[in-house]
Amino acid sequence: MEKVKLLGLCFLLAGGMFSCTSKDKNNATTANNSNAYTLTLCDYSKVTDTIDVPLSEWVEDCQLVHFDNSDSALFKYWWPTITDHYIGIRQRGGVYKLFNREGKYLYDIGKIGQGPGEYSGSLYSEVIDEAGKAIYLAPFSSSSKLYKYNIDGTFEKSIDIKSDLNKPKIALNSDGGISLVNLCFDKKGIFSAVVDANDQVTTYRGKTEDLTNPLDEKGNFSGFDNEIWSYGNTSNLTYMITGNDTLYVYDAQAGVSKPLFALSNLPEKEDFFKIYFDLPQKYIVNLGRKGAIAVDKKTQDTHYIRLKNDKFGGIGAPLCFTNGYFFAMYEPIQLMNIIEKRLTESSCTENDKKVLKELLSSLNEDDNNVMFVGKLKK
Repeated sequence: MEKVKLLGLCFLLAGGMFSCTSKDKNNATTANNSNAYTLTLCDYSKVTDTIDVPLSEWVEDCQLVHFDNSDSALFKYWWPTITDHYIGIRQRGGVYKLFNREGKYLYDIGKIGQGPGEYSGSLYSEVIDEAGKAIYLAPFSSSSKLYKYNIDGTFEKSIDIKSDLNKPKIALNSDGGISLVNLCFDKKGIFSAVVDANDQVTTYRGKTEDLTNPLDEKGNFSGFDNEIWSYGNTSNLTYMITGNDTLYVYDAQAGVSKPLFALSNLPEKEDFFKIYFDLPQKYIVNLGRKGAIAVDKKTQDTHYIRLKNDKFGGIGAPLCFTNGYFFAMYEPIQLMNIIEKRLTESSCTENDKKVLKELLSSLNEDDNNVMFVGKLKK
C-alpha cells in the first residue's frame, strides 16, 4: 500500500489519520514512501510565488557547442541524445546523426529505407550506450523492431519485440539492458518490454491503467495524437502520457509502472497543458504559457521559476532536459537576436555585457546550429 503524507491536509491511511501542516508557504508538495519509490503530489493551489533561478545552481558546467558546417553535418533538429562523449541528433524524417561533444560530425546512424539497418520515416526514441559501445533506435510507429548499431555507426542487428510499436520510448537499464514503453490501445497489445544485455526480449501486455483511448469524441481513431514524454534524466525510465495527469516510473524487474509525481487541485474548468520532468534533484512541471513549477525532492520547497543562464550573460534558459543534461538548441540567428535583446535590458551588468559580446562574436548566422549543454547536478 502506498502511504501518502499531504501537507496542510488530513489523509486517512492504513487505519490511521495523518495530519501534516507546512510552516513554509512554499512547501506545497506531499511525499509518500512505497517500497523503492516515492509518490509526490504537488498541490497546485498552494504554489503562489515566482523566483529567478540561476542555471549554475542546477548544472555542474555549461558550454556552447558549435556543430560542424560540412554538408554531412547539417541537420533539421528535433531532439538530442547527450552522453559524456557524444551528441546524437534526431531529425524529423531524416537520418540520426552522431557528433562528439565538441560538435564534430562522426557518422550517420542507419539510413532511411526498407533494407537491413534502415528505418522508414521518423524515429521516436534513442539510446547511446557508451559502456556497451552501442546505439539503439526506435522508429516512430508501424515497426516491431528496435535497431542496434555499433558506436562506429555500423549496423549490428534488429531486435524484434514481436508487436508493432506505437511511439515507443526506450531507456538504458543499469545492467546494460533496455526498457521500453509505448502507447497501448487495447489489452491485446504490448505496453512494455525489457531487452536484457544479451538482447533477449520479455514483453508485457497492457493493463487497464496502461491503456490509451485511441478514439476522439466522435469515435474516430486519433491514437497517434497522443504522446509519451520521457527524457532519461534519472536512472529510471520515467514517463508521462498525454491525457494522464501522472508521471510514472517503470520497474523493469517487475514489468510494471508505479505513480511517481502528479499535480493535484487543478481548476476543473481550465484546460491545462503540462509536461513533467524528473530531474536528479527536482520535479519540473512545464505549464506552457502559465509558467513552470519546480519541486525540490529533498526539501519539498515549491515555486514558479524563471531559469536564467548566468554562465552566459543571464539570458533566459528554456526548460529543456535530457539524459541528465540541460540543453538549449538554436539556429545562430536566433541566439544572436536573444543576445541583442539581453544587451538592452537594464538588469544586464557590465560583466554580462562582456560575456555576451564575446559570445556574439563567435556566431555566424550562416553556420550550423549551436547548443548550450550543462550536466545536471546529482
